Amino acid sequence: MFKPLNIIISEDEQLNFVLLQRLLQRIIKSPLNIQHAVNGQQAIEFCNQHTDLILMDIEMPIMNGFDASKILKEKFPNIPIIIQTAHCSKDHRLKAQQLGCNAFLAKPIIRKDFELLLSEFIPVAC
Repeated sequence: MFKPLNIIISEDEQLNFVLLQRLLQRIIKSPLNIQHAVNGQQAIEFCNQHTDLILMDIEMPIMNGFDASKILKEKFPNIPIIIQTAHCSKDHRLKAQQLGCNAFLAKPIIRKDFELLLSEFIPVAC
C-alpha cells in the first residue's frame, strides 16, 4: 500500500477548493491527506517536512500566495509549489518563477493539463 500523500490546497474560494480536491482524488492513485488553507498564512501553518505538494492561489485574504510562497520556499525549498490562479499574466508567471515556485497553472483548470503537471511532481499521477 502507498503512503498517503500530504497536499495543501491554499484557496479561499470553496468551489475552487472542491474542484481541485476532486481532481486530485481522480488523478492520484495513492491515498491523499488534503488540507485546505483559506489563506497564505494558514498554508504556512499547515506546511511541514512531510508535505508533498502545495497548490497555491495568488489572491487570498490575510496573506496572498506570493508572500506565502516566498516564506515556504525559504523554509522548505524542496516542497513543490504550483501556483494556480486566474491571474496568468506574464508578470505573475515571472514573479512565481523568481520566488522559486515550481509551476504555474491557469484557471479554469483543464484536467489533462493538470494531470500532466502533477506527473512532474508526483510519480503516482497517471
